[in-house]
Amino acid sequence: MDARIIFFLLGRMALLEGAALLLAFVLTFLWEDARPLAFGLPAALSLVLWRVFSHYGKGHRHVIGVTDGAVYLFAAWLLNSFLGALPFFLTGELSAADAFFASVAAFTTTALLFTPTGLESSLGFWQIFQGWIGGLHFLCLLVTVMPQVGGCFGMTLSARQSTNFSPLLRRMNAAAYKMALLYAFLTLLSFVFYRLAGETFLSSVVLALTSISTSGLDPRGMVLGGTGLPTELAACASMLLAGVNFLLWQRVAERRDLRALFADAELRFFLAVVLVGTLALAVYLAAVGVYDVEKSLRMGFFHAVSFATTTGFYVAPLAAWPTFPHAVLLLLAALGSSIGAVGGGFKAMRLLVLIKMAKREIMRTIHPRMIVNVKIDGMSVPHKLHGRILTFFFLYVVVLILATLGLALAHIDTLPAMGFAVGCLSGTGTIVTLLYGGKDFLLLPGWVKVFAGFLMILGRLEIFSFLILLRAGIDQLHKRRW
Repeated sequence: MDARIIFFLLGRMALLEGAALLLAFVLTFLWEDARPLAFGLPAALSLVLWRVFSHYGKGHRHVIGVTDGAVYLFAAWLLNSFLGALPFFLTGELSAADAFFASVAAFTTTALLFTPTGLESSLGFWQIFQGWIGGLHFLCLLVTVMPQVGGCFGMTLSARQSTNFSPLLRRMNAAAYKMALLYAFLTLLSFVFYRLAGETFLSSVVLALTSISTSGLDPRGMVLGGTGLPTELAACASMLLAGVNFLLWQRVAERRDLRALFADAELRFFLAVVLVGTLALAVYLAAVGVYDVEKSLRMGFFHAVSFATTTGFYVAPLAAWPTFPHAVLLLLAALGSSIGAVGGGFKAMRLLVLIKMAKREIMRTIHPRMIVNVKIDGMSVPHKLHGRILTFFFLYVVVLILATLGLALAHIDTLPAMGFAVGCLSGTGTIVTLLYGGKDFLLLPGWVKVFAGFLMILGRLEIFSFLILLRAGIDQLHKRRW
């Protein structure tokens, strides 16, 4: 393992976080906030860390290895969460544990906790902006370090295998730069949607940041309902933008051909899942008399899109709905959006491959001599990816079970504990709030907040990266022992 490349990359991450904190520091004067040092001091600390890490990163190799990448992934999420927590703590709004919990929830786009400071304050905007930065951070890691660490685990099963990943630092920089431009453009497009829907400038900015990042934070009141159909349609369009594979968006932009978008098998499958979820919600809500047919379709579509993309917006009192819609929303959140999208969850592509693998095994059982290949977009899926996806599915289920058991130790009922675990792993904080009964997360024991924060980071690491880090640590202990 080369510690110098890890320090170098962490230094760049600290620099970017410092720039974001400086922006929030400037906003304290625009909003006449009396606590500018709450952002000034963390910004200064970030810049100091940048210089220190850069010093220890001198002479690094320009190639990142598997173990190097695993260590960096975990350290980067912790570093950003720690720096992002300092403003919450220094303002006195939250304790140290609560500040870290709020920061991890925002940075992983889980949005479990929002501070009661209101939107028009630097602290309120910081939490929203931190969620947007977290989405950008995830996408940049997706095209740089994560494929090198996790063997892609199916991530290259997108855009017809046209994206080549490289461990070379120069090519990683180019890939991250392109992804950042695309992320910013889609955020701007979402802002235009909300402005056309009649939202104010500030509301449009906030909703665009939280829609494209799938954080779902919305302190200005959209989640309370009464927003109107234009805003709901703008939100659905924005969430679908974020739910599409960003590698596919890049391909469409390079070819300037929207037909390539709907030629993608994963996108068609994801849209089919959203449609099934919409119908399941709408039919049930209309059948039991919660809404009329028209509003049932409207509510069903909005919330199917929201939870399938793991954004978590809601425009209805979901807690008052019957149990069946809650189960549908939980399944949609657990599945998640496309591979290469900002949202979390198991991912539509992996489920699609598992379904095709199950179909193949049924056909081989009926016709033992038949040769059946699993194909996506007309291309055969390599057998090594079959094993990776099955392994990931096994790990995902095991982690979900262990997380549920761990949360049950805090005397949380089984279904709320499972919803809590799914919400943390998928980044859908609303499903936690819904199934946990809307209770105050600040009242949870400290160890539960730490455990939930770990689950949120683990969901962003795609699980396998953490296992590589754990294995590397065990190997180091064995070497020192001998």
